[in-house]
Amino acid sequence: MSDWRDITATALGDALGYMQADSATYQGVTVDCVASERESQTLAIGGFESHFIGSVRLAKAGFPVPVKGSKISVNGTERRIGDVAEDPVSWTLYLEDVTR
Repeated sequence: MSDWRDITATALGDALGYMQADSATYQGVTVDCVASERESQTLAIGGFESHFIGSVRLAKAGFPVPVKGSKISVNGTERRIGDVAEDPVSWTLYLEDVTR
């Protein structure tokens, strides 16, 4: 079973590199990833407020176990990890704006 995970992790890393992926740095480790970042508008008193919505997906191989509430840099912008999901070969980190 570990052979399958190793092969899958290598393929994921190659695919991310090929796509000219985004980069994430966490606890001094920088990896390629796929980031999704956007702003959402919600109705507020006096108009609309913008709220950051984002996630990043990256391979587990060589990446430290992420901790909710800690900070991560995505494409040079500091974010906070709001939630973590995982599968056998990757992490999905749901991000928050550090100013909120």
